[in-house]
Formats: sequence, structure tokens, C-alpha cells
Amino acid sequence: MPPATPLDEDEVTLTPEMAFQQATERFSAKVDARLEEIIGREEPVENLHDGLTYALGLDLADARARGKRIRPVLCLMTAEALGGDLQQATNFACAIELMHNFALVHDDIEDGDEVRRNRPTVWRHYGLAHGINIGDYLFCKVWSTLLEDDGLGAETRLALLRLMSETLDHTHIGQSLEITQRANRRFTLEEYFRLVREKTGFYLAAPMLGGAIVANAPTPVRTTLAKFGEVVGPLFQITDDLLDLTAGKGRGGKIGSDLREGKRSYLVAHVTATAPDAEIEHLYDILDKPREQTTDADVAAALALFEKHGALEAARAQCDALLEQALGILRRLPAPLEGVLSVFARQVASRER
Repeated sequence: MPPATPLDEDEVTLTPEMAFQQATERFSAKVDARLEEIIGREEPVENLHDGLTYALGLDLADARARGKRIRPVLCLMTAEALGGDLQQATNFACAIELMHNFALVHDDIEDGDEVRRNRPTVWRHYGLAHGINIGDYLFCKVWSTLLEDDGLGAETRLALLRLMSETLDHTHIGQSLEITQRANRRFTLEEYFRLVREKTGFYLAAPMLGGAIVANAPTPVRTTLAKFGEVVGPLFQITDDLLDLTAGKGRGGKIGSDLREGKRSYLVAHVTATAPDAEIEHLYDILDKPREQTTDADVAAALALFEKHGALEAARAQCDALLEQALGILRRLPAPLEGVLSVFARQVASRER
């Protein structure tokens, strides 16, 4: 027998994770190119168009530093897996990214955050007044992008406009709940899951639903994607809560940013449900300190309470359960889409930043 010849590089079978990564890079580049077109076709106005470029990270040579682009990527992955037209899905994908960055710009102002993606937030870089206006202009670009003539039928375009409107409605309800809960000194798990469902669940489901709408997917597929979003949203957020105590989530590499902000997390709700009153009061005293007065010792004390009452273990167990639930929901989808989103769900659960 002749000796076996090594496989050509093109013949190597990609793992689902490798295929997901390749698709992420391909679609991220596509989205970035389209975003540059959207911004660059107007005569630039100082402290406005450059602010959009800065907010979106398009001024950075390294695409990896621009943000994850996971939402528009999910839109395009879903559309492709369901046989949709990628060109027709691209504007909705970009609109989702514009919406996401609009929310980040305003969220940083509301929270007083000064660092995002390892550099000054938009409002710190441009000043508060310009920061608000840049966020508002990103919001305007959401709608003008959705109204672009890209060959979509009127019924499909209306469905995408309605989806964006409903998503923004839920996102702002979630943001209001989060701000309001900063005064709550008996934060419950029930309140946590309602907040996360409103702020994160719909937000993650929307890009997938948009891709499905462009692909004219049947109602059961869209319903399943919405249910998946309701589960993967809390999975994303609880993982985020844990990352705040281990990796600093990219906010200048500082551990405990959520604690300094006074954020009511899954961990806080767990301690509230399990600790004696004195320790609960101590935790909320730390959370309610002004950010600049919260010391490293305060963060360490809160972390000690989390560890004492098993909050970290409970959060990890909850993530494991949510991941299994999410994977179970995905089994109802066509095989190509199930495979793509299963990789995504596992990456959400295992992410490190």
C-alpha cells in the first residue's frame, strides 16, 4: 500500500468551536465594514461622527479591541444557518450593534464608569454633554440603518422595526429596574431574575430573532429562539457577576467594579436570602458607599461574605443548570442552528472576560 499522505489544510475537519470562531471573525469584519460605511458617508461633524467611531472602536487597528460584536454575529450566524440572505440581514445586525453601543454610552454615564475596553469611556473622553449627544446620535442611526433599502419586503421590515422597538422597551425597563434597585437593601433572587430578563434576555434574543425573521423562519423556530434568550440572558449575567470578582471584566482590570458601583447582583441576592441580618446590613453598607469611598478592604469584606454563605458556589451551580436548560431548548431547532448556538451557549458559560 502507498504511504498515507497528510491531509491538505483545507481537508482538516473543523470542530464546531473552530467553525464558530472562523464565522465570528468573518462576520465581525463584515459588520465593521458596514458600520464604517454608515458613519463615513456623511460630512463629518467634530465631536459627533468621530465620537461614533470612538464608541464603536472603529478607530482601533486591532479588531479584537473593538468589542466582541457578538450580537450582530449572532444575527448573521442565525440567518446563514436558516438559509437567509446575509446581505439583507446585515443592516439589522449593524442596527443591533449601534443599539448596543448607544446603551453602553448612556449606561457608562448613568453608572459613572470611566473605563471601557481599556480606555476612557465616551463621556470621559468627549465630556458629558458630547457624551450624551453621541449616545443619542447612535440611537438615531439605529432607525436610519433599519430603514435602508436592502431589498427587504415591507412586511419583513415592519417585523424587524417592531422587534427593535420591543427590545429597546424591555432594555430600558431593565435599566430602570437596575437603577431603582440600588436603593433596595433586601434585594431578592426573584427581583434579580426579573431585572436580568428585561435587561439582558430580550437583548440577546433580538439578534437571533432578527436573523430568523430575515430567513422567514417558521413561528416555532422564533419561539424557541425567544425562550433560548430568556435562559442564556441570565446565564450571561450571572457569569458576568462572577467575572467581576475574578477578572475585573476589562474595567481597568480592577476587581469588584460592580461592588464599588453598588450593583445588586446574583451574589448579593443570595447573601440577602441566607445571611443573618447584621451581615446583610454590613454588605449593603459597603454597596451603598460612594464609589470613590469604597476601598479594597470593603471589596474584600464583601467577597468574604459571598464565600462564607456559598454565593459563588450557588452562582456557578445556577450557571450549570441554565446551560443545561439552554442546550435542551436548542435541541428543538434545525441542526445547523442548534450546533452554532450550542457553541455560543457554552462559550457564554466559560468566558473569562
